[in-house]
Amino acid sequence: MNQQKDLFLRIWPFFIVFFIYNFAAIAMTQYYGRDELHLHFNQYSNHYLDKLFVFYTDFGTYYLFFILLGYLFWKTTRRYFYYLLASGAVATTISVFFKNVYFEQVLRPGYYFTQKKIDIVLVKDYAIQMASTFPSGHSLTAAIISMTLCLLTKNRWLQLFFALHFPSIAISRIYLSRHFAIDTVGGSFIGFFIFIFMYYIINQSNKPKLDQKFINNGSSK
Repeated sequence: MNQQKDLFLRIWPFFIVFFIYNFAAIAMTQYYGRDELHLHFNQYSNHYLDKLFVFYTDFGTYYLFFILLGYLFWKTTRRYFYYLLASGAVATTISVFFKNVYFEQVLRPGYYFTQKKIDIVLVKDYAIQMASTFPSGHSLTAAIISMTLCLLTKNRWLQLFFALHFPSIAISRIYLSRHFAIDTVGGSFIGFFIFIFMYYIINQSNKPKLDQKFINNGSSK
């Protein structure tokens, strides 16, 4: 396998899904406004979606991240393991910095609308988070997970399926009123650019060990 192959050529279905979602989110935010867009989508809720998104929003990010990390450790070369680990660590650090330094006082939609005494639909028994709404850490993680999964297969339909994981998580954050749509855009772009950066940085190295497995180092992926 040519490790220097262009990332876009390897996982172009992800790029298409990524830019369609973010273009739509930015365009609708510009058209409706941040608050009105959230209130518009807040009308569409039901008991089954509540249960689905409460489970999926965390399982599909933090839990899946470590499950995938374990899979890469056991089954693939070190290069793939480092794609996920390095990009996740760097992107999360940047996200936490922005949240705590620049956006600490920017309220999350569930708390924001409650404070303004505007009625919104909230999932029963699902805790409301208060501040640091920008950027969305879940969307950041989902983008990195999707890109990593897409790298593991050459099947374009399977890549498309993996790519849809990202907007599904982003939508779950909006549905649960944990983030505004623009927050998911910000988070996803941080994850997107950091993954691309780490991908090419790691691929600059020609160390043979990167193309070996942690387990059974004599074989490569």
